[in-house]
Amino acid sequence: MPLDPQVKELLTKINLLLPTTPLTPQEFRKVRNELFIKMFNNEKVGLYNIRDMTIPVRNGDIKVRVYFPNQRENLPAVVYYHGGGFVYGNLDTHDSVCRLISKLSNTIIVSVDYRLAPEHKFPTQVYDAYDVVKWLANNGGKLSIDTSKIAVAGDSAGGNLSTVVSILDRDNGENVVKYQIMIYPIVNMLDSSPSMYNYGDGYFLTYERILWYNKQYVKEDSDYYNPLASPILAESHNLPPALIITAEYDPLRDQGEMYAHKLKVSGVKTISLRYNGMIHGFVSFYEYLDTGKEAIHHIASSIRKMFNVFY
Repeated sequence: MPLDPQVKELLTKINLLLPTTPLTPQEFRKVRNELFIKMFNNEKVGLYNIRDMTIPVRNGDIKVRVYFPNQRENLPAVVYYHGGGFVYGNLDTHDSVCRLISKLSNTIIVSVDYRLAPEHKFPTQVYDAYDVVKWLANNGGKLSIDTSKIAVAGDSAGGNLSTVVSILDRDNGENVVKYQIMIYPIVNMLDSSPSMYNYGDGYFLTYERILWYNKQYVKEDSDYYNPLASPILAESHNLPPALIITAEYDPLRDQGEMYAHKLKVSGVKTISLRYNGMIHGFVSFYEYLDTGKEAIHHIASSIRKMFNVFY
């Protein structure tokens, strides 16, 4: 399908705000965080309570933000990992998205402020993400969470962390994660599929930027072959049910859809949805894109269905 007219208009606005000179990773992080907070976090739905707290992980502590849709006890929880190529993003850049998912799904959302590259290299982010899930499994009752109903979700780099956490959870025999949601995830650090080249320039996320993100993330090239960095290389049997969302004009589209196929072939109950006319990031851009809001409604509906949540 043609590029959605709303996407064309949004890309023009974004391109006017992005600097054209080279930036250090720290400068890039500052620019992108400010862009997301300024442009994509204006529609903040009201919730019963929102609580910032610190959770212990190996080699430190990290912040999380917990979104409570109502006063009910024993609600399911979705642990959410933000996108940003493992280089940028924080609790504020994805605040509106987490609020809306919590409201529409009637579920507690735990947004994770995992440590970022290049200051913290792979696999720091993986174990930050995993340790939060383990902490919730042991302590979630204190937050009114039904610890038998925990899901993971994330966009882009966060989609990577969602499925990697699911893999670790399975391999360690934990069986904590009951559902995984991947929104245009990066699952193959060595991807050379057609979409990487066909849509690798001019659609917000570029092929050149993907290579740069990857270089910030890993310590050495051999890390690209690690299934905890490229989960498409992992054994895929006995993983929790999955929802994978892709965008037509996204360089990561093909690898996300190939991963969905691999899960299905392995017997994992998987739904793969491609949103035509959309670009990478469209869910975060829902304040400008009607299709982004539609995707969030679908995500929330899938959570309610998975955990039998009713209003």
